[in-house]
This record gives sequence, C-alpha cells and structure tokens, in this order.
Amino acid sequence: MLDNGVWAEIKVGGENLRLFSEHSAQGVCASVYNVRTKEWIAPSEPVDDIEDGKEKVVQYAREYLRRAADMELPPIHWKDARSR
Repeated sequence: MLDNGVWAEIKVGGENLRLFSEHSAQGVCASVYNVRTKEWIAPSEPVDDIEDGKEKVVQYAREYLRRAADMELPPIHWKDARSR
C-alpha cells in the first residue's frame, strides 16, 4: 500500500515516461516507467528519502532521453502520489 510520495509524467518527442518516488510498506523507492513501450526503465529501487528518489529518477530519465531520443529532459512538474 502506498503511504505517500510524488510522481511526474514526461512527454517529449515520441517518448512518454512516468517518474515515481514513493514511500510504501517496502520503504522509500524510486522508479521510471516507459508508458509507450510498457517497460520499466528503472525498476523500483530503494532510496534514502523522497527527495533522493526524485534526484535518482530525474537522472535516469535524463540519461534515457539522451540515449534513446537525443532529447533533453523538459521541466518536471511533480504531483502528489495520489493525484492524477
């Protein structure tokens, strides 16, 4: 069960990524999901806190976009984990 956290959706070019930094029953975890391919770019991994998770997923997303699409990461607008 999700206790709290944040998420963001990145749409640039043909890419659509979802970034997560969440606190759940397993602890604080961070992950990046590719909506277009329905694959995890960075599966859930433990982090120190929500802010640390945000930094990690931004790094993963930035590297992925550079490598896969030769694009830069646009500004990120974080949302509460329970919002849509």
